[in-house]
Amino acid sequence: MKYLLSGICVLSLLTACDSDMWSLHDDNKGAFVEIEGNPISTTLSEMEAYQEWVKVLNYSEEFSVLNALYDHSKAHQFTHLAPTNDAVLAFYAQRGVQGIEELGKDYAKAMVHNMTIDGDSLKLTEKFGSDVLRYEHFNEDDEQLAFIIDEESTEGGFRAIYLQDSVHLSRNYITCSNGFVYTAAGVLPPLVESIYRRLVEDGQNSIMLEALRATGYDKVLNTVADTTYVLGARKISQPKYTFLNVPDNGFKASGINSLSDLKNALFARVSNASVTADSLLKQYVEYHIVDGSYSAAQFCETAGGDSVSIRNPKAPFQIIMTTQHDGGTLEDSTYCFFTVNDEDSSYVKPLLLKNVHGVEIGQHTQLYAFEHEIAKNGRLINVSDWMPVYEPKPTTVVWDLADYAEVRNYAAENNIVYQPLAVANSESMFNASKLGCYEVELGPEGAGDGNGYYQGVSYVTCKNNLKNCYHLDRIVINVGYMGSVSMKCPTLAKGKYKVTLGMAYTTNHSFMRQQKNCKGGMMRLSVDGKNEIITAPYTTITSAQPNVYSAVLYDEIEFTETAPHTFKFLVLDPAATTSAKFSLEFDTITFTPIE
Repeated sequence: MKYLLSGICVLSLLTACDSDMWSLHDDNKGAFVEIEGNPISTTLSEMEAYQEWVKVLNYSEEFSVLNALYDHSKAHQFTHLAPTNDAVLAFYAQRGVQGIEELGKDYAKAMVHNMTIDGDSLKLTEKFGSDVLRYEHFNEDDEQLAFIIDEESTEGGFRAIYLQDSVHLSRNYITCSNGFVYTAAGVLPPLVESIYRRLVEDGQNSIMLEALRATGYDKVLNTVADTTYVLGARKISQPKYTFLNVPDNGFKASGINSLSDLKNALFARVSNASVTADSLLKQYVEYHIVDGSYSAAQFCETAGGDSVSIRNPKAPFQIIMTTQHDGGTLEDSTYCFFTVNDEDSSYVKPLLLKNVHGVEIGQHTQLYAFEHEIAKNGRLINVSDWMPVYEPKPTTVVWDLADYAEVRNYAAENNIVYQPLAVANSESMFNASKLGCYEVELGPEGAGDGNGYYQGVSYVTCKNNLKNCYHLDRIVINVGYMGSVSMKCPTLAKGKYKVTLGMAYTTNHSFMRQQKNCKGGMMRLSVDGKNEIITAPYTTITSAQPNVYSAVLYDEIEFTETAPHTFKFLVLDPAATTSAKFSLEFDTITFTPIE
């Protein structure tokens, strides 16, 4: 529910969290360090409007943390989003409980962490630009919070600010001695449930749940953290998935009323009698799981004006094709919807159409949106049909060379900006060479300084001079003469394609464009160990203006099976070792079908 807010609200990119703060103790006293004056918890406890939330702070044992200033003599500041009494009571009513004690102490802690950013105090009204309506950043539970401005809100006022598109925030803040407090007209449910638990609690997914249990993927979608040991050192990873769920009524619309019916329907679609129903069921479940946590809007995002997006599920050598369609209006709100795999299934953007079940749109099947799309280990998107494995025709595919689950997860785990929503005054970057998606081999004589970037492959965001980069980021390759980088493209439908490289050009690349003591970024490119070509992409650029430019790699290449393909870039330009300005900065590779 959205609440009235007067005035204009703005946002800022939030600072990174410090996980040590939430284990803050005084070395001498073994207690939290509290300060005199008006710290956050004390301030809230003296205000009648927040007494229900103060009970949560006390019960969760986080009251003292939000009163703290120092962690071992290190200063700390917080930005805290404090729900009102009405908001807390409304949240209890939604959960079917009378008070915080019924939810448990761990849940209470998660509630507080979910509404807290441990870092510099944020004056949101001073940080937001007029063209930026959304920012995402991490809370103290290492989950991304989306801060959204609604310019058309009739309940919240012009340019009202919302948290996760559902919790209305105040424009004004309370100044405390250890941070700022913004009033929240709702409680953001903490992410303690896995995708699997979300499916169970939804109560509408019995057939899909049986399929998950039968294939063992119930355990996968119920895992929020994996612990492994590498050379004796413990490593904790947090896998993220996007699950395309089929509710029971989606199955039943196709005459599937049980797990047995599902197996029979899958078997009826194949011509090879040697395959088993169990193997088909496993492939079917894997077809509905995609690595990485994507909202429906992100999952369906297209590039270059093309209306089709391609995603790779866990099922080997399969792809999911999504086509966007213009919608009309529903309750005076513009919406759009998507068909999956040539209109076999449909789904919607949850941010535009929420809590809707069984909505008929034209002649298309019913659309569904999850009330709780986000889970601790990823996101859920409901589809309207049973969505079997589909063999699409070749279509334009834009391969973002920085869009891998490994890159996304590394950025999330380390609180690093990934696929920013707006250009910034400075670049953000990290070395991605050791991530599994890139196979890097440095040249025998090493690499030049590469514009100050690390050697190997770096993930780099974009400033305004490269605002045309897809997702406002690119990879920077700096492996030296005779060094190489290999990576797999998305699964492509079998067929013939024209292949075009999109590359970022800056003033540092001028000598490469003009081939001054340089061969223009010359490299040998191969696909699956064959189809070798020699290309110097930066020599094709005719303008001196920084921008994203394209160069044709293959006028025609044919793939005889639906599969991903390995591209290997072997650098043949000696300047890659001798010049500090040399770098190959690649944005995308586009595959355009040839009839």
